[in-house]
Amino acid sequence: MKKLLKTILFVTAITSGSALADCSGNNCIGTITRLFITSTGNVSVRTSGDESQLNCDAGTGSYLTLDKNHPGFNPIYSLLLTAHTTEQQIWIRTGGTDSCFVSYVVWDK
Repeated sequence: MKKLLKTILFVTAITSGSALADCSGNNCIGTITRLFITSTGNVSVRTSGDESQLNCDAGTGSYLTLDKNHPGFNPIYSLLLTAHTTEQQIWIRTGGTDSCFVSYVVWDK
């Protein structure tokens, strides 16, 4: 019985760690692994999740795009920078089907 309990706890620990960094549907949860400004002024974001699992096309580099014309560009970019700098997990909601555009972000403590 103890061996079974240890196995269950071990598997739970492994799967819960990977579940913390994941992308599916219109959401990505994870840490930001790359962040850069494109030549057009948009911000490209890659997370520790698998952006290819989203309902939109993250492209060959698997990036989410924060459009420079988004009405919430400044506060969203600020939150992305802070999450990246502190290496904290962030939840990113995407929109669009052709490209993966950032709709909004949530950062929980």
